[in-house]
Amino acid sequence: MTSMHRLSLPSVLLLFLPACAPALSGPAVSLPDVTAPLTMPGPEHLRVVVMGDQGTGTDVQRRVAAAMQEVCAREGCDLGVGLGDNFYPAGPREVGSPLFQTRFEDVYGPLNLPFLMVAGNHDESGLFGGDGTDARGAETQVAYAKVNPRWVMPARTYRAPVTAGTGEALAEFFVVDTTPLAAYLPGRRVNEWPGGPWDAAQRTWLANALRGSGARWKLVLGHHPLFSNGKHGDAGQYDGLPFAFQRGDAVRDLYRVACGYADAVLSGHDHALEVFAPQPECPGTWAMVSGAAGKAEGARTGTRPAATEIHGQPGFLWLHLTPHTLNVRVYTVAADGTARLAGTHHITTREGSR
Repeated sequence: MTSMHRLSLPSVLLLFLPACAPALSGPAVSLPDVTAPLTMPGPEHLRVVVMGDQGTGTDVQRRVAAAMQEVCAREGCDLGVGLGDNFYPAGPREVGSPLFQTRFEDVYGPLNLPFLMVAGNHDESGLFGGDGTDARGAETQVAYAKVNPRWVMPARTYRAPVTAGTGEALAEFFVVDTTPLAAYLPGRRVNEWPGGPWDAAQRTWLANALRGSGARWKLVLGHHPLFSNGKHGDAGQYDGLPFAFQRGDAVRDLYRVACGYADAVLSGHDHALEVFAPQPECPGTWAMVSGAAGKAEGARTGTRPAATEIHGQPGFLWLHLTPHTLNVRVYTVAADGTARLAGTHHITTREGSR
């Protein structure tokens, strides 16, 4: 996040005024059900490396990428996930930008994996880096997916069923764009403001897609966290900000339709590594934060009980899915680039099945 004090106070207040209006209303819209089917050539298992907030272009990003290669060479990886903030301080506006080469292809191309990509608030920067006000940055990344098959992002909101072995869907990933629902300033597209028709359409899409999925494991991917003890905090309480559109009330409402239907919600935004067992506010669904692949900062500020929680160290998650288990490994990366196992969790039943 970039501090808002870089804008003059009068400018900020003028921008905030529209957000104080009543909730938007308008004609209902629907989001297309965009699908990116993936087929794994191996037996009935899926190994996924999960990074977030990686696009810094720093030595930390390169060290974490090298550690990911180390783990993938040893344990195997079939798929990657990028949980947003793919570029700092702001996402490129042209498919031909060299940032795609230097921040993605040069760094993660050696893994030779498809990556399911998510848009973050820095990717959708408008007035300043990280404000989350301009979805055109995410749309540039959607366009880039057409020229690089390793960057899987057919839309800002999409699902990716993964079949392995028998041809049945072992897992399905549901990608949502949380940035318009927690922008620091009102976005340039009024219809995408929280409470508006786009917000309702994405929530309806996620609810229907989850309930219609026959996959063994269902995982929701979004940039902003549902739960976090990092500096941004839980959805609905982000950064202690005053307005509902800033603090993520709409993000909380979006994820709530997944509670009890998805096995896990994975996010970044906080530059930490966190794993939460199902919480009273979201029974049946695990919540995980993997936002430390490009920088690690901050200390624990929340008090929510966590199964694993690491602040101030870079790292990533590694998932192993079989028809019967979802195993989660939390890796930190030392200054010498060594990947160190910091936590392991075994989920043996779909706690959210209904």
